[in-house]
Amino acid sequence: MPLLRNLIAGVNHRLKKILSRPYSVFDIGWLKEKTLKHQTDTGLKHHVYKRKYKIAYRDGPTFLMSIKELFIDEFYKFRPDSDHPRIIDCGSYIGTSILFFKVNYPHAIITGFEPDASNYSLLKSNVDNWGFSGIEIFNAAIWVNNENVSFHSAGNMSSRIEAGANERDDQKMVRCVRLNDLLHEQVDFLKIDIEGAELPVLRDCSDNLKNVKNLFVEYHGKYSELSDLNEILEILYRSDFKYCIKEGNAVHARPLWERDSGVQYDMLLNIFAFRG
Repeated sequence: MPLLRNLIAGVNHRLKKILSRPYSVFDIGWLKEKTLKHQTDTGLKHHVYKRKYKIAYRDGPTFLMSIKELFIDEFYKFRPDSDHPRIIDCGSYIGTSILFFKVNYPHAIITGFEPDASNYSLLKSNVDNWGFSGIEIFNAAIWVNNENVSFHSAGNMSSRIEAGANERDDQKMVRCVRLNDLLHEQVDFLKIDIEGAELPVLRDCSDNLKNVKNLFVEYHGKYSELSDLNEILEILYRSDFKYCIKEGNAVHARPLWERDSGVQYDMLLNIFAFRG
């Protein structure tokens, strides 16, 4: 009988997994989920959430990934101290994070930054269409000064700062905003998803992190540069944060075996830092 019970439990678990529709929370059905996962066409497309929030996007798999992180796994959900939490969104992409914040915290005051021109055009269109108040967005990179920096534009979430790199066809100079200048007053939630530029930015604003109550950092790292991760965690520790680390997309399925796959980063980690 135990064998039969285990067999039935295994079948039920498999059926639940097959029939599970997690993306239904964002009004994405089974067929559209499968289509988005395998979409290679980067032409302009639209999706409507809650029958009123029309979202323009181009990259189907990346759009779906952002929905999973935000509306299914709820990476950015936090406990605000007031009805008007102050949120700084570094790496706003096409605005799905801003939509999440406004749906969950309607009176939030949000400042968003997106340096990639292609992403920013969709971000602005989406934010304008939604009609929320209390949102400012800027076509700028979060960095350690208010000047310009070399930037690799990929038109998706992989766009990144390449400070000091030689100029190529896929690079251009973009405007910068120094994060440290924005942290002189309380920030309820600070999101830093800036594709590898997190350490210099956190190092530059470490003295003012005391004004941040909740912090999310997406860390992009290499095995050969573990000191970078150590320094980030030390900055958080010195700033009196507690933190939790979760793996993002698994880069190496078998890290003890696979180490030199030619990927840009060996680690994609989600760092959740908080107080109290």
